[in-house]
Amino acid sequence: MHRQFDIFVGEAPDVLAVHWGWLIALGVGLVVLGFIAIWRARAATLISVGFLGVLLLVSAVAVLAFAFSLAGYWTDFFIHVLWAVLLGIIGLILVTRPAISAEAITLVIAFYFIATGVLGIGYSLSSHIEGEWLYVLDGLVSSVLGCLLLGGWPFSGLWAIGLFIGIDLILKGGSIIALGLSVRAISA
Repeated sequence: MHRQFDIFVGEAPDVLAVHWGWLIALGVGLVVLGFIAIWRARAATLISVGFLGVLLLVSAVAVLAFAFSLAGYWTDFFIHVLWAVLLGIIGLILVTRPAISAEAITLVIAFYFIATGVLGIGYSLSSHIEGEWLYVLDGLVSSVLGCLLLGGWPFSGLWAIGLFIGIDLILKGGSIIALGLSVRAISA
């Protein structure tokens, strides 16, 4: 079995090289979706919050089903039922009220950015690590982003999540395109 794995790893670039075009097409598709998400940030925000709500509802059903498999362990059963109810309530709120939910999520993200930025700056200045200016810059950018979201809240809640998803899709698509191009170069 170990030998089969070695043979597969040795042949993997050739196998992948045949399909490098699909990687590039996937990357381009993600970049296009990213630009659409940025262009229609409000719609992307509402869709993603609704999708998250659906995922939480499905998770609630799964946790509830698991709870019934814990017959005889009453403490675990009730904890899982409580967890399923909590997931179901949050999922239902996200699905039925996506705009208000997006505003609440954006508020949490703003506080997260501010907290991680301030803590990152404090850590880098107190620890005297090499390249501390990069950590200070990272902390400053996080803090500024958090303050911008907080300053524009609640209106920033209607577009921020879609904007972040769009930027993430563009970056992920770019990295997949780079992967496709490097796989093509390996095969040449």
